[in-house]
Amino acid sequence: MAETGAVAIRSLLADAASGRYSRRELMRRGLGLGLSIAVIGQILAIGGAAAPRRGALAPRAQEAPTPGGTLTLGYSSEPPTMDPRVSGATHAWRLFYNIFDPLVVFDQATGDFLPGLATSWTMSPDGLMYTFTLREGVKFHDGTPFDGEAVRFTFDSILEPELKSLTAIGYLGPYERTEVVNPFTINVHFREPYAPFLNNLAHSVLSPVSPTAVAKLGQDFGRSPVGTGPFIFKDWQQQVSMTLVRNPEYSWPISGYQHEGPAYLDEVVVRFILEPTTMLGTLQNGETDIVDAVPPQEVEQLQGNGDFQMLMPEVPGSPQILPLNGAKSPTDELPVRQAILHATDRDTIIDTLWYGTRKAAKGPLSSPTVAYNPAIESMYPYDPERAAALLDEAGWTPGADGIREKNGQRLRLEYLTFSGVQGQAGELIQAYLLEAGMEVNLQQVEYAAMAAAFLAGDHNIARVYFSHTDPVVLSTLYHSRNIPGTNFNRTMKPDPELDRRLDAATAELDPERRRQMYVEIQQYIMDQALMIPLWEEVVLWGASSSVQGVHFQPLGGVWLYDVWKQQG
Repeated sequence: MAETGAVAIRSLLADAASGRYSRRELMRRGLGLGLSIAVIGQILAIGGAAAPRRGALAPRAQEAPTPGGTLTLGYSSEPPTMDPRVSGATHAWRLFYNIFDPLVVFDQATGDFLPGLATSWTMSPDGLMYTFTLREGVKFHDGTPFDGEAVRFTFDSILEPELKSLTAIGYLGPYERTEVVNPFTINVHFREPYAPFLNNLAHSVLSPVSPTAVAKLGQDFGRSPVGTGPFIFKDWQQQVSMTLVRNPEYSWPISGYQHEGPAYLDEVVVRFILEPTTMLGTLQNGETDIVDAVPPQEVEQLQGNGDFQMLMPEVPGSPQILPLNGAKSPTDELPVRQAILHATDRDTIIDTLWYGTRKAAKGPLSSPTVAYNPAIESMYPYDPERAAALLDEAGWTPGADGIREKNGQRLRLEYLTFSGVQGQAGELIQAYLLEAGMEVNLQQVEYAAMAAAFLAGDHNIARVYFSHTDPVVLSTLYHSRNIPGTNFNRTMKPDPELDRRLDAATAELDPERRRQMYVEIQQYIMDQALMIPLWEEVVLWGASSSVQGVHFQPLGGVWLYDVWKQQG
């Protein structure tokens, strides 16, 4: 048996050194050879290649922009709706910014809030009212004038139950009403102080929509969106493409834009290409000009090719996480949740899946996020012995087949996730947990079935990801009010103490005190082991070298307004 193990190790070492196999394939080959996860991780460390560079390449020499032309954008996910008031999808949010202008712009580099459709604002001393002065001379794409009534309509409509808002309704917080003082001055009233409101206004989901278009289209507004942005929605061929055209009347660029007047491009065609290898092929053969999901194993190759660019913005907010159901056995036990974290070598998993293009998350916030707490990074190192001790102390002892048992119950976990890279992560986590004596029923299902199962609490291990520039995202994912309804809180167990802390941080108007409160909240979440952190999100944009003027929204999307293409 020992000789067989040695032969298997030598075989995998040779495979690793040859460079012929991806890290994912090496992991699978090692498991097939009967090697433990720990041994495979050591072999990958010995044979691993250098990681590609994260971040954008140095900017190329700039020419005078050339207006005109069509940009074809390869997009890895088709939005379920293009109504910003409704959507909960990050891929939709990134497109919204090009059709809808936000009231406020967040400068991620400085942390400042800058004018969008609102030119200035003040907050009352008690934090219950924000007063905004709005930009004059702005029109929606259908000719409707932008004014205070449009903002009031947008906010009020988000609260209507029949709209079924997912994200925007949460971002309005304790919103009470909007008072239109005059056409270009509004007072937004809240029931209680709401510190993150400016940050939320910078998010595309609270961008004003055309009241005229909503009245005309009703529920079909999400298929024919009308905003004030630099591009006008033209058409949408389901599962094929979406076309945006330049708004010729656009003369109110929001802060952060880098020129005046209309956008440079005549047209943007967004092609929905769900298979990453196919998407890369379209970039390489010229069918697309820019794509949002280069396969991670191909990043280094594109970085070394002068015909292409790799642009890799890091995304703040929650990383990709696996919430643990605190209301369902056996993850209702804290030692079991803690053991799960210690039993998984997440650094090796993320490096195996992402080839160095992403880093392993360590807690409930990604490191670029305001108030990130680095102290939690050392809380749950990969420590199989500690995992075993926790389970022993909790009364879970190994059975005849190695699966732990207590009071006649096997330590079995229901793990629901997507296919693709999420499913591959699930397979590796399943292997680690099996070594720790935990049986995992891994199910890779479509979104609709998964969402229903999450809402019913059928899972022990769920998944979720939520980008945001403010730590208030923790309320979205961990406040008890978000267990039903939106079900963004998939830990499923109400926690009054955590709710109290989250509510207090949301209402705190002193920035430094608020930051410290979120530092402590992150510690609390990790003390309770409410989720498995996976990876911090980075958008792997690849583009032809002819694409110029690319810069990024705070959540990793491209501001298409300033983009242009070199001719010839």
